[in-house]
Amino acid sequence: MGTRKWFTETVYIVTSLAPSQGKPSEIGAWIRGHSTIENGLHYRRDVTWREDHSQVRNGEAPRVMASLRNIAIMILRLQGETNLAKAAQAARNYPDRALKLAGITIS
Repeated sequence: MGTRKWFTETVYIVTSLAPSQGKPSEIGAWIRGHSTIENGLHYRRDVTWREDHSQVRNGEAPRVMASLRNIAIMILRLQGETNLAKAAQAARNYPDRALKLAGITIS
């Protein structure tokens, strides 16, 4: 068994809030809440689309692919899907339905 090592981390943030608009504990809670949202989105993108295993690494392509994944998540959610992994699988299996969800029709 090893011993636990404790450390202190100092985080600086930039905000447009005046000091009277939020106590440090409130601002910290807002930041942690935002992190939860961001981490949740990243988790969904990685689990559903295996984003961390992507070979796309050059130029703006990673940002474009992340944006496309976010758009796909938004479209599925707007369609009322609650299980994004299942809905994404269905969209992959039936690309014509996926295009229809995005408002794209093929003649």
